[in-house]
Amino acid sequence: MSVRRVNKRAIVVVYKRESYKEFESLVKEAGYEIVGIVYLRRFTSRGISDYKINEIKSLMESTGAENVIFDTQLKPNYIYNIAKELGVEPKDRLEIILEIFKMHSPSKEADLQIKLASLQIELARAKERVKLAKLGEQPALVLGPGEYEVDVYYNEVKRRIQNIKAKLEEERKKRELHREYRRKRGFRTISIAGYTSSGKTTLFNALTGLNRRTGPEPFTTISTKFSIIKIGVWDIYLVDTIGFITDLPPFMINAFYSTLEEITYSDLVLLVVDVSEPYDYIKNKLEASYEILRKLNYNGNVVIVGNKIDVINNIEYLKPIESLFNSYSNYYIFISALKGINLDGLLEIIEDILGRGRYIKVRVSYSNPNWYNILDYLKRNSDREFSLSFENDSIIVEGLFNDRAIEYIKKNRIEVLEGLPHAEDMDIEAES
Repeated sequence: MSVRRVNKRAIVVVYKRESYKEFESLVKEAGYEIVGIVYLRRFTSRGISDYKINEIKSLMESTGAENVIFDTQLKPNYIYNIAKELGVEPKDRLEIILEIFKMHSPSKEADLQIKLASLQIELARAKERVKLAKLGEQPALVLGPGEYEVDVYYNEVKRRIQNIKAKLEEERKKRELHREYRRKRGFRTISIAGYTSSGKTTLFNALTGLNRRTGPEPFTTISTKFSIIKIGVWDIYLVDTIGFITDLPPFMINAFYSTLEEITYSDLVLLVVDVSEPYDYIKNKLEASYEILRKLNYNGNVVIVGNKIDVINNIEYLKPIESLFNSYSNYYIFISALKGINLDGLLEIIEDILGRGRYIKVRVSYSNPNWYNILDYLKRNSDREFSLSFENDSIIVEGLFNDRAIEYIKKNRIEVLEGLPHAEDMDIEAES
């Protein structure tokens, strides 16, 4: 018995010409071969004009394509009307994005997020099915269930959405416990965010020494990846997040909020921008990125990281981009995450924002029953220049320490040799 091969040839319908490059990369990443392009100026009340329907039909016949993909989100009634004319159900941009997500899904939680987004799209379409059924139309070509089943189907979709939301809420509570643990341990959270394919994971790899999957295709990172690193006096919880993309509707952001919420609770965001692209692309993507940060209610510091300078030959090209960056944030830098160019400068900016620590020298007596725990705590809250020297009955500890270490020293009345007031002075400060 022969197995029919899936036809992945596609006619793409382009409504937003300025973002075609992005749309093209999405379609190809989803595995489709673009064999024809139809340009669309406007939609009609029923979807698209008869002229455009005939143009698409002609291309489908001449190329053998069985897929029609629109570069924008389609209303449910558009999908039904276009499918009735073409004989195939059209796909829109959101469906292609979800297909890519399914290809790269690395975890059970990511699977749940994808199912939630898919069902929320389906819920909007189910409303249209109810409407069509009550009008006496037959939507079986696109919709599957008959008119007597459509209300039941609609309620079933709603029930499945609520079940998935409940499961994702359990995962959210687990993450909140993890965040609270990190806060108590003094970790600072830095999220690497930015437009898809800007080089976020490459930067993550460069800062951590790990080798996560990277690539020019969109959405190589679907769920949050993290690593613990040291920057200056701080233990850093470094997060690599899913890539941003333009025109994502609120329900898609909400569906993937459990992946993106680490940004909301971050102490700092590194917003990665591909500066090898044309200026207008950079401007639009930067605006889209900041809009998503606003939707996520992130109000902290942002370092704009202009990535991929290794492929730029003329330094003058960066001047207008620098002005653009400066209009959004006081903190920005140009780097190559792939080649390691200017990463030290990025670390300097991070330390400036989080704090560089304070030089302190203390004496810890062996007679203190907690001397080992004291040394461990001070080391975790100091820089790499942390040093120990030994006397007969004590240990001398010196280095740059963060605010948590300073408070710890005061609270535990550790003898200060340099860098802080003596214990008696600290008692006077506390009393006053």
